[in-house]
Amino acid sequence: MPAPFTQALCGYRQKNNKPNMSDASDDLSVCLGNQFLKVAGAEHVRPDQDGSDLERCVIEVLQKARPDLQIKRSCPAAEFSQYEHLDVFPAFRAGYSASTTEIDALITAIQKISDGRERRRLTMLAQRLSKSIHTDAERVRTLVGLMPEESLLKLDVVIGVPHEHKRPELAVALSAKWSLRTDRAQDCVSQGNKLVTQRRGRMPHFGVITAETRPSMLKILADGSGSVDWVYHLDLASLTKAIDIEAEKRRNPAAWSPKKTFDRLMSQNRLRDFDDLVRVVQSLPNRS
Repeated sequence: MPAPFTQALCGYRQKNNKPNMSDASDDLSVCLGNQFLKVAGAEHVRPDQDGSDLERCVIEVLQKARPDLQIKRSCPAAEFSQYEHLDVFPAFRAGYSASTTEIDALITAIQKISDGRERRRLTMLAQRLSKSIHTDAERVRTLVGLMPEESLLKLDVVIGVPHEHKRPELAVALSAKWSLRTDRAQDCVSQGNKLVTQRRGRMPHFGVITAETRPSMLKILADGSGSVDWVYHLDLASLTKAIDIEAEKRRNPAAWSPKKTFDRLMSQNRLRDFDDLVRVVQSLPNRS
């Protein structure tokens, strides 16, 4: 079944009257977008949207399905138990101070002690401490300089299972991409790879939710890429029918490249409808 908000979000752009999930400069994208809107019953002009509309609508539906889970948008992975270690070094670097002001003030105060023997003893101890502090500070500066400046993993939509005595466990992570371009698709692949390699614990289910209509773009995520579990489409049935209709307009429908690609993705079971996502979330355990 399609997402309940498909018709509300899909439509024609005000500025050029082209489908709002299509690349206006790509004839195939516009063609499939037009057919998709016709099949989905969303042939209306709607205000231009930003990416947050899709995320907001997805969260509203999932929160109704599982109000006991932690479901939110634009969230760092480090907020969850499997990835909390990613926050350790940035927090240390932000909180570390290499200032020697205090030890210098201590040495100055020691010089005012009238007992010469005690003054010399304390001065020697303070100088040793100062040397140790400077050495440690230099080591930290070297460490900070050599550590990579990789940004922390941030996810469009997260579904976490609460735990009483620790951070919630990340159960589902979603990348929300209203439409796809090569760079956007590669961002999803990169996110999936990071979720795999940076985790300490159970691997969350990672999917991409999109309204993209071009099989060539969907293929980047759904054809052999182990970084993404499934690609969820807002209305997979309407997209399937739209591609079939366009294929029939060709001399050899079965040989039309977009249909061949799409049929292959469907046979691999990597493309899913929105209600499959809802079922995945509904099946998560309740550990609160």
